Amino acid sequence: MADLMRISRPWLLSPQHWRAPSPILCGLYRTISTTAPRPYAAKKGPKSKTWRSRSGTRKQDGLAQAQANMTLLLPETLVAPPLSRYPLHPAKFVQMLWLHLRARAQSLWAVVSMKVTSQPKIFVSKPLFQFRKSAAIPTAKALHAQMSSAMAMGDKDVLRQICTPELFLTLATTVDSRPKGTRVEWELVKYDKRWRYPRIADWRVGYQPLHDGGMKLIKQVVVSIASVQRITRYDDANGGVKVPGSERVRHMIEHMVLQAEVDTVTYEARPWRIWGTLSEATFESYKTEVENIRAIMLEQSKAS
Repeated sequence: MADLMRISRPWLLSPQHWRAPSPILCGLYRTISTTAPRPYAAKKGPKSKTWRSRSGTRKQDGLAQAQANMTLLLPETLVAPPLSRYPLHPAKFVQMLWLHLRARAQSLWAVVSMKVTSQPKIFVSKPLFQFRKSAAIPTAKALHAQMSSAMAMGDKDVLRQICTPELFLTLATTVDSRPKGTRVEWELVKYDKRWRYPRIADWRVGYQPLHDGGMKLIKQVVVSIASVQRITRYDDANGGVKVPGSERVRHMIEHMVLQAEVDTVTYEARPWRIWGTLSEATFESYKTEVENIRAIMLEQSKAS
């Protein structure tokens, strides 16, 4: 999970492999990568040399500020594999099961704690904070279709409305890089594997630091969607003929991450936005992420 996550529909991209700007402690890149990474999932590398010029310092400060305001994935977000894909080694199997149960307990505790905190009168008033988990799946399906269609049509206004700023910038650049006269059509053929999908893979709430020392409250949900999708390219420069061999039908399982900022006073949430997609976790990657988070927390506690 130190890698950047691919977006939901990679074949809507130009033939180039698009990658997002690297934030703090950026990890490795995947073949097709566009979403902001999980900085706490990457192993720490050697420190870079300090910029000595004034212009370099200004650029570094600007980069640090942009990174501090990035919409990051909440720590320990988990898209757990089914039991059939757990490690075969008994000790690792048990440890993966423990990590899975621990992640679920942590996310539930965070939501319950936020509800208690949002009560005007503790244990008496109705909580102001509402996660509205039941609305997550229909919202994710609607955003899933909107983003796919907008990417195909090159509608950057829609992408700006439904994506986080970091994802929008990458997708907008991808749209702009397409050859002139090329038109793309996207179609959702059907939802697949209805006995298992769509489903909520992870849901949680937490705070993210801002560059000015403040904090923003984020609620986040990961919705897994299985679908069959068709993409076709047309050459409008030659009368709109279909590009030979461009029509492709793919069976996809996508773990879409949605985030919404929550007001810390009224606890009203803004509309959900697409952060990107995640891959299914492996034992090694998730264990490394948890260990890195613990190490960061330990360093912070020593510093304070």
